[in-house]
Amino acid sequence: MAAGRGEMTAPVTLLIAALGGEGGGVLTSWIVNAAKDSRLPVQATSIPGVAQRTGATTYYIEIWPQTWDEVGSTPPVLALAPAPGEVDVFASSELLETGRQIQAGYVTPDRTLLIASTHRVFATAEKMQMGDGRADEKRLIQAAGDRSKSHILFDMEDASKDAGAHISAVLVGAIAGCRSLPIEPEVFRQGIRDEGKAVDANLAGFEAGLRAASGDIAV
Repeated sequence: MAAGRGEMTAPVTLLIAALGGEGGGVLTSWIVNAAKDSRLPVQATSIPGVAQRTGATTYYIEIWPQTWDEVGSTPPVLALAPAPGEVDVFASSELLETGRQIQAGYVTPDRTLLIASTHRVFATAEKMQMGDGRADEKRLIQAAGDRSKSHILFDMEDASKDAGAHISAVLVGAIAGCRSLPIEPEVFRQGIRDEGKAVDANLAGFEAGLRAASGDIAV
């Protein structure tokens, strides 16, 4: 993925939306550590969400697709925040959060690979309605397909329960399996092993996400 002499290159941009308690910070650490282990320049920032399910914490990562040896003496400049229309991979652990980020312009049909769970965790505004205030899941799924360049949709909650893992492990497996990042899946596996926490469960979740990204799990 390195550019030749005189060619322009750009970072791979990744935006993640995760709810509280789902391990979004750990997921981001896995990706950052995998990039570092691959000798790639990387930068990550996060924007905290708020309580009572009125928003998700978002994590933004930029990975330069050349190793430090290839970069040479001039390090790349990486951004601190995502820009609408400039996200390569968007990953979300819940369906409504996918819709929110699509509405914000971070998912675009000319560029973005969308990875999202199809399960729902209902927002406060949905629960407050006198009648059925739930967002229309079919419309959310249709928007995910219409507004992205390509997409991977599956029930990550079910996959995480089957694997006995947190949803973050499933999501990082799907991110690794989409092969849009300049990092091999084995680097992620080794990072999970090296961390030494819930290794078997996290590896099982990772493999479930990896299979889903390969089309082995139905939507």
